[in-house]
Amino acid sequence: MAEIRTAAEASGWERHTSHEEMMDYLEALQAAGGELQVESYGESHEGRELVLVRLGASTPESPEEAHDRGHPILLLGANAHGFNYTLRESLLLLVREMATPGTELNRRLDRMVVLVAPSKNPDGLQAESRFNAAGADLNRDYMTLDQPETAAYVGSVVNRWRPHLLVDGHDGGAVQYGGAEPYALLYQAPATAAADPALTELADREIFPRISERFEGEGLEAFYWARGEPDAWYGGGSAPRMGRNYGGLADILSILFEVAAWPEWHDSVDAGVLALTTILDFAHEDGDRLLDQVLETRRRTLALGGRADAPIPVEEEMVAEADPVRYRIPHPDRPGDFLEVTEGELVKRPEGTRFRERPLAYLLPSEATEAVDLLQRHGIQVQRLTESMELEVRGYRLAGLGEEEGRDESESVTRVEIGEVVDEVRTIEAGSWLVRTDQPLGRVITHLLEAETTESVIYWGRMAPLLPGEALRRHLDDPETHPAPLVPILKVMTEFDAPLER
Repeated sequence: MAEIRTAAEASGWERHTSHEEMMDYLEALQAAGGELQVESYGESHEGRELVLVRLGASTPESPEEAHDRGHPILLLGANAHGFNYTLRESLLLLVREMATPGTELNRRLDRMVVLVAPSKNPDGLQAESRFNAAGADLNRDYMTLDQPETAAYVGSVVNRWRPHLLVDGHDGGAVQYGGAEPYALLYQAPATAAADPALTELADREIFPRISERFEGEGLEAFYWARGEPDAWYGGGSAPRMGRNYGGLADILSILFEVAAWPEWHDSVDAGVLALTTILDFAHEDGDRLLDQVLETRRRTLALGGRADAPIPVEEEMVAEADPVRYRIPHPDRPGDFLEVTEGELVKRPEGTRFRERPLAYLLPSEATEAVDLLQRHGIQVQRLTESMELEVRGYRLAGLGEEEGRDESESVTRVEIGEVVDEVRTIEAGSWLVRTDQPLGRVITHLLEAETTESVIYWGRMAPLLPGEALRRHLDDPETHPAPLVPILKVMTEFDAPLER
């Protein structure tokens, strides 16, 4: 099937492949007997098809079938930012190689399932824009799922297929920091304190060294995202609203690739193919290692939900790793030359600075339908009380409430200040929503429902009408007469028996 070429190849790498040309290319591969299945997982704002390609392990028809076979499931995606073309083209080339019977990559697919989402933002691709047609940054939408593209990707692909390893492909290579040179690829695993650090350790110790070694063999260099200075190299942010960090919260070994923009474009596409092929090689050679770690992480998440003492980080900071690293950066005084730092700090490890205790379940009032809708878009199971009942709960008294300018293209957000923590028996009304934490997305649940995180349903305004602003004002004016009101999310810390329906 080598004669079936992408539009970028046919143009001599003068332009990227359009959305329509991509669809024609994938259909041609399938029609020519390629071992792949092409399907839609949703539509963009402007009605373009969001496409998923399924390959490997005899192309299972369902996630259940794929997991039953006991093979690693990989999800390779790109183009969340519409003007990121490079890894998208790399994926299209890789799909052809994997789908062609008899190739080395095709033979390796008998021991893994590979899902490819080559273009997560086709409207942005068409407009040559970072954003989608609604002006939203899809790589800041993983917790709120406001945009149809991200809601479909998370709900119908990520949390439906539950891959063991996910690649979130971008390009530009830290161009906002002056470019990635001399590195052709930057990488990073989950970097949020609420995720299991064992996932990041697996990438740091076993996957990233293989990539750097493979690149070195081709005369290239690869290192961590995102930027270096003479005394330290600084990794990317910890916000779970970004794809690689959300993947970590969802107990997936989630890896960011940033292919650099400074080489010739065709060379950058080839670098992307090299990095992605190394991921496939790891899954083929060490698939059991990958499965063991991810499944152990998922077991730990379920076990944490059965305890009421495990800490939840609600604030965190980035700190340096224990060991110094060697790296190169453009020389500050000699243009065209590079400064080699032999013992710099690697500042990329997230560390919790303030914690709350994990509950067995959260309780939301019946009116919290917007928050419940968000939970369900993630695939989180929500139940409802069918009768009123007395229940011992933990609540947070509200000490302050305000709005502030949001980060990452968000207009404004709600911040709460917590005062006294109260444990008491309260009457919970019929129709209240209950969300247990001993379910597969337990870490996502706690980050959405702990009021103080910068990803909570309160932070994002999903419970704005239910916040007791007037009661708080009365308390602040006259604290002796008016006790501080409770935040309208309660926590169940002890075992309970309640009449529930899904």
